[in-house]
Amino acid sequence: MRYNDEDSFGSNLKLFGIFTAIILFVVLVIAILNLHRNDIQNIQVVQSVDGDVSIRRDGGWYVKFNPEIWEYPKASTETCCIQEKDAIAMQFSNKSTAWLNCQIGYRIDAADDDAFLRLHQQVEGDDEKIWNKVRTTLQTVAQCIASQYTPSESVEKFAEFAKRIRDGILHEPALLAEGIDVVSFTCDGLPEYDEDTKKQFAKQKEADLAKRLAEAEKLRLESEKVKVEADYAMKIAEQRGKAEAEMANAVQAAEKDKKLAEIAASKQVEVEKLAKEQMLIQMQKEKEAAAIQVEKEKEVAKIQAQKLLEVAEIQKQTEAANLEAIKLQSEQKIVTAQAKKQEIDLSGAITETEKYRLQIDKETKIGVAAAYAQGIGNMKLPVVMTTNSGDGDSVQGPEAAMKTFFDLKNAAMAIELSERENKDSPQQ
Repeated sequence: MRYNDEDSFGSNLKLFGIFTAIILFVVLVIAILNLHRNDIQNIQVVQSVDGDVSIRRDGGWYVKFNPEIWEYPKASTETCCIQEKDAIAMQFSNKSTAWLNCQIGYRIDAADDDAFLRLHQQVEGDDEKIWNKVRTTLQTVAQCIASQYTPSESVEKFAEFAKRIRDGILHEPALLAEGIDVVSFTCDGLPEYDEDTKKQFAKQKEADLAKRLAEAEKLRLESEKVKVEADYAMKIAEQRGKAEAEMANAVQAAEKDKKLAEIAASKQVEVEKLAKEQMLIQMQKEKEAAAIQVEKEKEVAKIQAQKLLEVAEIQKQTEAANLEAIKLQSEQKIVTAQAKKQEIDLSGAITETEKYRLQIDKETKIGVAAAYAQGIGNMKLPVVMTTNSGDGDSVQGPEAAMKTFFDLKNAAMAIELSERENKDSPQQ
């Protein structure tokens, strides 16, 4: 009986282990079935059984019971090409058609959860619908830009044309409002034009080729013209160079002659200047010599004047003595005459001998006085004369000369007066 109880306990334990393992396996299977993964490049919209919706932006593994999951790539890059028949169709201003091969990139992870949820509700979990929105907007922008160009202008101004499309689609506001941000755009070369446009381009190409040929011919002719003109200009330049060289030589010779003339003139000026300086020096020397001579002459004149004064003084003294002697003689003659007169008066007459003597004496005295007066009149008086006054004072200058002159003149007049008296006395 005891053995049976142990066996029963062991069987129950075994059954419990099996049951536990089954439960764990079921739980593991359920967990595995509810285990979900989100890659980092994707964003998910997760709706639980009870209708709760969440947005998964981070990558990793998640466990959620039987959820509904919609998955979108955060960034997408699409290519439009004519081979896939999804190129962007455009119509230019002349109504011709072309297709634009391009590549465009956009993102949807910049929108917040509410905006992204609204986008999810619009596209219903279909990422292709998001791309259709982007492509439609690109088609509109490209058409707006293309309508402002002709096919030729789209070629000639392709860089501008492509830039305007790129600026128009990047961060397009309407798409941004829906949570879609266009972040890149690249044109894949020139658009694919329709056949008519290609034929027109071919004609334009021929015309351009002809134009280029004409321009090339024009350039060739212009080049030849330039060459001819250059040759002509070179010949003219050579002739002009020769003429200019000759002129330069002539000018150089003239300049040389002018320089020599200037040098000669400068030398002449220097010579004249030197001669003038020498003349001035000579004049200065002569002036100095003349001044010295004048000083010498002044000194000589002074000495001569002094000698003349001395001679005049001696003559004055001599003449004064002579005058005194003449005066005494005159007085004696007067006395003698008076005595003779008295004698005549007493006798009544004079002898012939006495009369003859008196006549000779008178004529002699008159001749002496006249000669003396004439000598005094012809005598040159010195400019400066020094005389002594009666009181011993010296008188100098013209006054002294004049005084001497008048003294001598008075003496002559006194002699003449005496002679007149003597002349008159015998007659009485």
